[in-house]
Amino acid sequence: MNSQQPLLAEGEARGNSGYLATPALPADDTTAVASTVQQKGSATETFFHIVCISAGTGILQLPYALKQGGWIGALYIILAAAISAYTGNILVKCLYHKQGTRLRSYSEVVEAAFGRYGRVVARGLKDFNLLGVAGIFIVLAGININALVSGTPADSLGPQFWIAVSSVLVWLVIVMAREIHDVFVLSVFGTLTTVVMVLIIVWLGISDLEFVRVRPPTKLVDIGLAPMSLASICFSFGGNLNWPDLEASMQSPKRWSRTLALATAFIAFIYLCVAVVGYGVYGDLVKSPVLLSLPPGIPVVVANAMITAHVLLACPIILTAVFIEAENDLGLGSGAGFSACERIYSILFRTAMMLVIAATALLVSDFSKIVTVLGAIAASMVVFVIPVACYVRLFQGQRVFSSLEYAWCTLIAGIGLLCLVIGTSQAVAKL
Repeated sequence: MNSQQPLLAEGEARGNSGYLATPALPADDTTAVASTVQQKGSATETFFHIVCISAGTGILQLPYALKQGGWIGALYIILAAAISAYTGNILVKCLYHKQGTRLRSYSEVVEAAFGRYGRVVARGLKDFNLLGVAGIFIVLAGININALVSGTPADSLGPQFWIAVSSVLVWLVIVMAREIHDVFVLSVFGTLTTVVMVLIIVWLGISDLEFVRVRPPTKLVDIGLAPMSLASICFSFGGNLNWPDLEASMQSPKRWSRTLALATAFIAFIYLCVAVVGYGVYGDLVKSPVLLSLPPGIPVVVANAMITAHVLLACPIILTAVFIEAENDLGLGSGAGFSACERIYSILFRTAMMLVIAATALLVSDFSKIVTVLGAIAASMVVFVIPVACYVRLFQGQRVFSSLEYAWCTLIAGIGLLCLVIGTSQAVAKL
């Protein structure tokens, strides 16, 4: 993340606590000051970043999630969206919990709540989750590209070659991007690929209705598989690890809550479209990913190309946020104050990290399965449990929590633990 935050004026000192001296809440008059330090993004840019990061490959398994739990899964999508918006808001609130300061990152929020050891654990879980997701995206892109070129002269190159090519493409973007703002175009195209894919799925699904002579059965709720369905859907909204970085990159941070709410509502809408059409048309016969249930043809090939493009476009956005925070910890600057020497060190650091990710993806057998197991543990804790725990811990002495809010926070933490158990058990079973 940026070493100079949106609310940090030039010349302000950092206190012994490591916090940055800033107003407690974002204000309009800070925009001009912030823009002199580094280029900031608009609320529209932040909207596209949120959608591109969150609405990924998980969308393809939503109809199957409804098959597991029944039509009640549609309500799970709404519940998961509400949880995602709430945890995203309270996480950013935690950045400003101390009057006159703004914490720099997710890790510093955990440190403020649970001390240095808590930060070490949370930072490890967070970075592993994000780096693991990036690695899986690269593997998925390589496998999909290999499938797309099947039957052409490039078919003989094999998936390993395309995984290496995908790694190089991501590396090229990573070394050129200094800030989140620099990858805005990727977020726009990443969001558009998702929208095109959703339109194809909905169109083909509805068109297939007239060819389905006997409607496959559906169910209202399956009590036995309902928890598994809820866990799958909640994982599809996991993205709040990047929210402190995105809020810091905004010209007007006070618009964060509204932007997050709009982006989450949009994500929930396209999720519902895919889930309802997929399960409504194919019922309990629907497959995961849902593309396997659609009639084969050029539209499905295009949809596969869109999801491949999406993961390649989302990967640099995820990694940029991770690398910025790591570079700040290493004492490397960013933004307008980035010296030529620091720029070289940054490129070397990012290149080394990409080599590690690419080599691991290429050389470690069952890389995706291993990351999925550990990722289920990491994602459940850092996306659901830790933000709620930090919020209650940091604000319990500053305000009075109502019984309803305590119950809501307890529900979120409980769902997080449920996701941990189910996600881990599913991942282990696939090893």
